[in-house]
Amino acid sequence: MLVTTLVGAESMSEKTAWEAAIDVEPKTESERYLTSLGQRAFLSLWCYANVHTDEGKTSATGDGKELCDLLVVFGNHILIFSDKACEFPTHPDLKVAWGRWYKRAVDKSVGQLIGAEKFLREHPDRLFLDKQCNVPFPYELPKKKDAVVHLIAVTRGSYNASLTHWGGGSSGSLMLDMGLESRAQHLDTPFTVGWPVGRERFVHVLDEMTLDIMLREFDTVPDLVDYFSEKERFLTSARYVSVSGEEELVATYQMTIVEGKHALPTVPPEANAIAMLEGVWKKFDSSAKRKARDAANKQSYIWDHLIEYQSNFIRSGQAKSPFAEH
Repeated sequence: MLVTTLVGAESMSEKTAWEAAIDVEPKTESERYLTSLGQRAFLSLWCYANVHTDEGKTSATGDGKELCDLLVVFGNHILIFSDKACEFPTHPDLKVAWGRWYKRAVDKSVGQLIGAEKFLREHPDRLFLDKQCNVPFPYELPKKKDAVVHLIAVTRGSYNASLTHWGGGSSGSLMLDMGLESRAQHLDTPFTVGWPVGRERFVHVLDEMTLDIMLREFDTVPDLVDYFSEKERFLTSARYVSVSGEEELVATYQMTIVEGKHALPTVPPEANAIAMLEGVWKKFDSSAKRKARDAANKQSYIWDHLIEYQSNFIRSGQAKSPFAEH
């Protein structure tokens, strides 16, 4: 374990390159919100907005290319977030409106994620914290064979239209239907996602509601990647899996304990189709057990504050390892 001590009684008068790079605000309100949620859940030392690559940088004064909207690196896990906020169009034909929104939000987000993963795996040493590509990414990424990459598409704008369409007390979140494999199938099925790039690569597609729920329920990287692993196992355990919303998966996972760990249901090998209906989240959200858990978790947040405090000294260069040469 690396132990650091603080050196220098006075604060540094000038920001380091690391500090200056992370102080640049994301371009849009949606991206700022995603960054705020991410840093609150994963802490700023492991969570970086608008990471760039030197791809396309042709001169010393030119800019690189944005890799993704948020990058989280923790151990061997890499979480790549792409955020697309698109107003849901008005059109008398719902499928036309949905198709237009899907192309601008889901298609573009997923396309950015696939490209980002490919570049990151091939050129892990060409990542930068600033668009001018002067400040290298502060950590060495895990080796290609060890890296576990999670792709998360954050797609905003469909929620109100979905709420109106489903009605009847529906939560309004995007439905999950793992029978949808092609782009044409997605364009023909409003407010539902499955395999946006086919079964060869899993992409987590979230809307504005389920992003908030997920990062509130899983506020550490280990918690979130454990959930992602169970989610991928469950959704690929039968040919056709239908879930009425991501929040139903989250609630079921949080309420199920197998061998001391949270889990999703085990599906019999002979099952060809399974469905998870709506209602579990509402039950879980209002439960006394959840309220007691939230109250207990507050005691652990002091560690988050201590880590954030120490992170400021690491970025400013005022933290020194006692093992370093004197």
